[in-house]
Amino acid sequence: MKIVIAPDSFKESLSAIEVASAIEAGFKAIYPYAKYVKVPMADGGEGTVQAMVDATSGQIVKTNVKNPLGKDITSFYGILGDEKTAVIEMAAACGLDLLKENEKNPFNTSTYGFGELIIHALDQGITNFIFGLGGSATNDAGVGMLQALGVKFYNEKHEEIGFGAKFIKEMLNIDASHLDKRLENCTIRVACDVTNPLCGPTGASHTFGKQKGANEQMREELDHSLGHFAKLCENKLDKFDNQASQAQGSGAAGGLGFALMTFLHVELKSGIDTVLNQIHLEEEFKDASLVITGEGKMDCQTIYGKTPVGVALLAKKYDLPVIAICGALEEGYEVVYEYGIDAVFNTIAKPEPLSDILKNAKQNLQSTSRNIAKILKLQF
Repeated sequence: MKIVIAPDSFKESLSAIEVASAIEAGFKAIYPYAKYVKVPMADGGEGTVQAMVDATSGQIVKTNVKNPLGKDITSFYGILGDEKTAVIEMAAACGLDLLKENEKNPFNTSTYGFGELIIHALDQGITNFIFGLGGSATNDAGVGMLQALGVKFYNEKHEEIGFGAKFIKEMLNIDASHLDKRLENCTIRVACDVTNPLCGPTGASHTFGKQKGANEQMREELDHSLGHFAKLCENKLDKFDNQASQAQGSGAAGGLGFALMTFLHVELKSGIDTVLNQIHLEEEFKDASLVITGEGKMDCQTIYGKTPVGVALLAKKYDLPVIAICGALEEGYEVVYEYGIDAVFNTIAKPEPLSDILKNAKQNLQSTSRNIAKILKLQF
C-alpha cells in the first residue's frame, strides 16, 4: 500500500513537513510495511517557501533587507532543488507579523524589502521566480518594491518620493527606464488566492486596511491614493492594461498584485495550482492507494483555493480516497465533502488553552493518525 501524505502547515505549531512526518509516524505504527511518500504543501501564503524547499530538496537563502518600516532585518527566500527557481514570500520582508501592534500603520509601511529579496535572487543568477502574496503589512500598491527594482517616482518638485503609502498622493511622474533589465529575461509566476481589485469598496484598502491598522478615514485616503497611482500609470506608461486596477487579484498584498501586473506584466495564478504544478504531485498519485492531506483549521473557506481541496481534486483524477486531518474544524467545514475529501478528522484531544494545543500539536496529530489507521485496518 502506497500512502501519499500532502498536508499544509499547522500555523504557529508545525511546518508542513513536520505535519507529514507526524502523520507518517502514526500510520507506521499500524502499517509498518506501507510505502510512504511525504510531500509538504502550501497554497502561496505563509509557509510556501519552506514547504516547496522541503518538497524539492532545495535550500533556504538568508539575506538582510528592510522590514515594512525600513528597519534592517534578516529575511529569507528559497531556491528549489532545480537550482534555477526562487520562491519568495512577500511576507518574509513585508509581513504583518513583523510589526508590533503599535507599529501597524499602512501609511508608513513599504514593500521595499520584497524588492530587495528579488534583487538578491537576481544577483545569484536566478531567472525563474515564484512569488507568494499574502499576509502583508503594506498598502503601497507595490511602489516600494518598484523603488527597490529601480523605478523612480517624482513629486511636483521633481524630487523622488519617500517610502510608504503616505507619499503616493504626491506622485506626479514615473520613470520606469531604470527598472532592472534582468527581469525581462525572467519567468515569473505569482501565487495569489485573493480576488480583490485594487480600488473601491472591495479593494485592497477597504477590505484589508483595518487589519493593518487603518481606521475608516485612513482607508478612504489609502483607496484614493491607490486610485491616483493607477490613473498616473495609465497616463505615463506606454504599456498599460486599462483593466489592471479592476482585475482579480490586483488588490492582493495591499495592491502589490497591481504593480506586478502593470510593471512586470505577470499573470496572477491560484496559489495551490502553482505549487502543485511545480512539485509534480500528480506523478505520485498514479500508483497510490490513499491520500492524506490537512491544514491547521478547516472551515467553509477551505474550498477557496486552500491546500486540502487542491490536493483532493487532483487525487480524484485517479479515484483515490482522501482523508483530511486538521488541527481544528470550524463552522461549515462539511462543504469540503463536495470537493473530493472523503473523511475529515480533527486532532484536539481535550479542551485546553490554545498555548497547550499548539504545544501538543505533534503528539495529538500522531495519535489521531494512528487511530485513523486502526479504523482503516478494519477494512484493508
